[in-house]
Amino acid sequence: MPWLLRMTVYASGLMLVVDLYLGWRLYRALMLIKPEGKRLWSWIVPVSLLLFYTLPLFGVFNWLVNGHFDLFAQPKPVVYLFWFGFVFSFQLLTWVIIYDVGRMAGNLIFRSLRLLVDRAYGYLVAATALLTLFYSGWKLYHHSTVIQTDQVTLQVEELPESLRGFRIVHISDIQADAYTSRQKINRYIDTVNRLNPDLVLFTGDLISYGTGYIEMAAGQLAQVESTYGVFAVVGDHDYWAGLQHVVPALEKRGIKLLRDENRFIHTDSVVIKITGITHVYSKRSERPVVSRLTGDSTAVDFRLLAAHQMAPHIVSSAKQNNYRLLLAGHTHGGQVRVPFFFQTISASEFETPFINGIYRIDSMMVHVNSGLGYTLAPVRFNAPAKVSLIELQDE
Repeated sequence: MPWLLRMTVYASGLMLVVDLYLGWRLYRALMLIKPEGKRLWSWIVPVSLLLFYTLPLFGVFNWLVNGHFDLFAQPKPVVYLFWFGFVFSFQLLTWVIIYDVGRMAGNLIFRSLRLLVDRAYGYLVAATALLTLFYSGWKLYHHSTVIQTDQVTLQVEELPESLRGFRIVHISDIQADAYTSRQKINRYIDTVNRLNPDLVLFTGDLISYGTGYIEMAAGQLAQVESTYGVFAVVGDHDYWAGLQHVVPALEKRGIKLLRDENRFIHTDSVVIKITGITHVYSKRSERPVVSRLTGDSTAVDFRLLAAHQMAPHIVSSAKQNNYRLLLAGHTHGGQVRVPFFFQTISASEFETPFINGIYRIDSMMVHVNSGLGYTLAPVRFNAPAKVSLIELQDE
């Protein structure tokens, strides 16, 4: 079974567990409001929820019959419907559990008002389901289309005067494909340029799959306007697409792809060291290589390291060698962070402690950018696309 289809099936399995519970509670709630509609509710509720599963059901059938299935070739409304259902179900789950507990408590405390409590429960569940339907749709659309800018100041002890106010823009995971178009990437690059960066770091995943979008995405990335240029590291999808395709597309446009190497920027009388590490699923970084690169004895005034995925040995080696800034991507900020009892959960949290934003490790800052594009789901929820500005200041 193809990886994308397998992960879609896993997601649908999680959703099915939730929907079996929600379907039963929605049916009971509607029966409490209008019991004479039993026959209507008995098919409306399951059929409505079943529509969410069109994508995985068709995908598995197609794979069993034809031996293949291209998720990106499926009608976009079908794909969006599945992920809308996933978000809607988890968004509603917490409230229905709370209402169930409240109903049980109400019936125990106010036994003489049992009918009133049950009727109130029915209306609450039905109204919340309707509100969640609209709210989930709006938020899903908003977080999938908006591009946010986050700004942070990194205070560095004894920072040279010429580096005070130095502006580093961190972007990641453009992942050009049928869902991340030229127009959307152009909006992303425009956001970068409005920040007037001195230096831009791109932490990998130029495209999502294949080679068809490499030239377009590289051309868009080349539109970045930065005083000291754009530096990039290898992402998982870049590696899978073939570095023999990605590297020339970037380098002929002046984008410097760092593959386990150091580069030095000379600005006025100071030197900035940029270490680029290749750390992806198919090519894990080697500890001796990381130690050699981070332990380079060249005299510099500021050290930063970039890798697509962050790893404990990278963090440890950078910390030992006085790096002040580590940059990574990969997680998309969680991409689809479903709520459960007022916390958000994503698959990324089972892989790495570095999900999104800023992590302080003594005097070193690890920054994870949520990127622009998508993996598996062509949507974002509670994890909008971001462009990150990191400004250096004296401590």
